[in-house]
Amino acid sequence: QQVKPAHKNSALRAAFPATVPVLTGYLCLGIAYGVLMRTAGYGLGWAVFLSIVCYAGSMEFVTVTLLTSAFDPVQALVMSILVNARHCFYGLSILEKYRGTGWARPFLIFGLTDETFSLVSTLEPPAGVERRDFYFWITLLDYLYWLSGSAIGNLLGSVLPFDSAGMDFALTALFVVLFLEQWKKKENRLAGIIGLVCTALSLAVFGPDNAAVGRFAGREEEAVPLTTVQILAIILAVSLGTQITRWLPFLLFPESKQPPKVVLYLGKVLPPAMMGLLVVYCFKNVSWLSGSHGAPELLATAAVVGLHLWKKNVLLSIAGGTALYMVLLQAVFT
Repeated sequence: QQVKPAHKNSALRAAFPATVPVLTGYLCLGIAYGVLMRTAGYGLGWAVFLSIVCYAGSMEFVTVTLLTSAFDPVQALVMSILVNARHCFYGLSILEKYRGTGWARPFLIFGLTDETFSLVSTLEPPAGVERRDFYFWITLLDYLYWLSGSAIGNLLGSVLPFDSAGMDFALTALFVVLFLEQWKKKENRLAGIIGLVCTALSLAVFGPDNAAVGRFAGREEEAVPLTTVQILAIILAVSLGTQITRWLPFLLFPESKQPPKVVLYLGKVLPPAMMGLLVVYCFKNVSWLSGSHGAPELLATAAVVGLHLWKKNVLLSIAGGTALYMVLLQAVFT
């Protein structure tokens, strides 16, 4: 009876150091998300509830926009699937790692975020630590980090005078960083370029409001108050879309079934293409021929790229680029 608790503690001790980079990044992004929820008129309860049931950082930033737009749960569901589509291919690549994880498997699938995937896909448990417990603690710690950041940010937003104009650039910075991470592998570069070029052509030909997913990625300017039932419907829609992308590969290919080669191939090439699509769509509402001519966005994006190539630190890249964009928007290009 005494061996099992000691074993679990050893798994926690092994998992925690590996999650420290995620801790710093999630606190930064979680606080940014919490502040945005507060400035959008949603208090601590709504901010934490969305994080609990959805748990998808980039999608939660998008949800802030959905919660301040016209009520459209179908749009929310589709957008959630598009933003989180890469999670399908994360699942395909770790089918073997999650095989035989028993009671922990549902939670491991639920919590398969970008950062958790990056850890689980590259780390093996130390000698004497059970694989299931090691991955469970990594997933649970990351989950708690995000919930903590969400709560802290929302509380800070309620007591501190804060101009949040430009903070939503954190989402753009996140997509840029994820694209750069995909770009590291040479085999991903062609797919990434195709995603960028095809999306840019789609915007040029059809316009930002008529392109395939153009209306989902832009920021709405007019806030529309929603009822409690409508808020719940939007949150449940984005949560359902998120979980569809995470559970689909495990449902299609249970532990007894091996995915075909073409599926594994798509799992390698589609994530960088999707990241390219999302990066371009973040700029769809920029006025290139008037106003600031996109200078704040271009300068902040260059800062994100430069910081990430220099320090290779997700936190520094996103926080630095977002901070610069806020300064440019509020103090320079006013």
